[in-house]
Amino acid sequence: MDNKFIILICVFLFSAAYIQGFSISRGNRCLCTKLSNRLNVLALEKLEIFPSGPGCERIEYIATLRNSPTPKCVSPHLFEIRVLLSGKNRQLKHIPVIRHPGMKTSN
Repeated sequence: MDNKFIILICVFLFSAAYIQGFSISRGNRCLCTKLSNRLNVLALEKLEIFPSGPGCERIEYIATLRNSPTPKCVSPHLFEIRVLLSGKNRQLKHIPVIRHPGMKTSN
């Protein structure tokens, strides 16, 4: 009985070294499900940028507007977003752009 138990444990330990785990997809955990193609820059209060990660494979841009209770997910391809991120427009310099942790900055 003891020899069978020891052999069983050895087989289990040796086989465990060859087994590789894999992650199970738990669905898309992105914050944005629908992107807006319009943005009123005059009502923009702040822009938040969330990096891609294990839960969501894309970078998300979320705009908070004045007098709006819910934030708005915007497309990164919008002209207004590109101008805001470039920093070339003086009229948009007062709008804070918040880059959340894990975001790589390009200089």
